[in-house]
Amino acid sequence: MKKQLLSLIFLVLTAFVLTGCLPSASKKKDEEARKNTVECQWDGERLLVRFDNDEVRVLMASGTRIYLYRMPSSRGILYTNGDYELLGKGTDITFGPPGETKKLECKPYDVEDTGQRKEDRRGLKEMDVY
Repeated sequence: MKKQLLSLIFLVLTAFVLTGCLPSASKKKDEEARKNTVECQWDGERLLVRFDNDEVRVLMASGTRIYLYRMPSSRGILYTNGDYELLGKGTDITFGPPGETKKLECKPYDVEDTGQRKEDRRGLKEMDVY
C-alpha cells in the first residue's frame, strides 16, 4: 500500500515537472523562430517571411507556402525556386516572379507574449509557415 502511494506521488510529481518544462521549450522555439521572421507587405498582400539557413519560407495571405533556396549572388542575397525569387541588399528587398519582383515593406514579426500562439486574420497559426 505504501509502495503504491509512493509510486502515485512520484507519477504526479513527474507529470507536474514535465508539464512545467514543455511550455518553456515551446516558448524558446517560438522566440527563436520570431528572430528570423519578418512580416511584409507585397503588392497589397501580407506575407510572413522566415529566413532559415539556406532557405526562405514565405507564407502568402492565401495560405500558400513558397520555399526559396539560396543561390550565389555577387549583388546581395538571392533566393529562388524558379517561379519566385527574393533578392536584395540590406533593407532593399524585392519578391515575385523573376523579372517582375516588387519591393517588400517589412518589419519584425511581433507576436504578443501570451505564452500561446497568436492566430492571424486568416486563422493560420504563426508557426504554420514553418
